[in-house]
Amino acid sequence: MNKIIKTIVIVSFITLFSGCLNKTLPSNKVYNLSISENCCQNNFKKKRLVLKVLEPVASKHLNNHSIYYSSEKYRLQTYKLSRWSEIPSKMILEVITSKLDNLNLYENIITSYIYAKPDYTLQSELLEFKQIIDKNSSYSNLKIKFYLIKNNNEKTIISKTFKYQTKSKEINAFGAVEAQNESMKNLIKDLSSWIYQHTKEK
Repeated sequence: MNKIIKTIVIVSFITLFSGCLNKTLPSNKVYNLSISENCCQNNFKKKRLVLKVLEPVASKHLNNHSIYYSSEKYRLQTYKLSRWSEIPSKMILEVITSKLDNLNLYENIITSYIYAKPDYTLQSELLEFKQIIDKNSSYSNLKIKFYLIKNNNEKTIISKTFKYQTKSKEINAFGAVEAQNESMKNLIKDLSSWIYQHTKEK
C-alpha cells in the first residue's frame, strides 16, 4: 500500500512540474525613444561648423534597461515585464545626433566614435529619467544638463539645464514611454535653438 501511495505522489509531482514547464510566460515588451523625422523644423541658416555630441553621463542606477516609476516619496520601482531597448544615455545620444543632423544646421554632426576635430563639443549629464505616479495621474520627468564647449585655446563653456514634465495618457510602461518621447521632442526643439544661438562661425 505504501509503495502505491508513493508512486501516486511521484507521478502527481512529475505531472505538476511538467505543467509548469509548459506554461507560457508573459513576454517582455521592449520600448525605444523615437520622435518623428520632421520634428522641430526651422528656418535657420546652415553654419559651416562641426559639432561633436558626446554620450550623456548618467549614474548606474539610472542608466540601465529598466523603466522606472515612483509612486511614493523616496521609492523607486520598475516595470517588471517592460524595458528599454537600450540604456537611456545611448538612446538620447542617438536621438540628439540624428535630429540635429536632420535639421541641417551644421556642416557635420559627429560623435565620440569619429576622430575629427570639432569646432564645438556638446557634453551632458542625465539627471532624471522616470515616471511619477500621483494618485490617478502620472508624469514622465526628463532632466538633463548640457555643456557647450568651444574647442579653441579659450575653452569657453556655457551650460543650461533642460527639465520637462509631461503628463502620461496611461499609468503604465507604455504611458511612461510615450510621455518621454514627447519630452524628447520638446528637448530637441529647445536644445537646437540654444546651441545655434551660442555657436559662431570663424
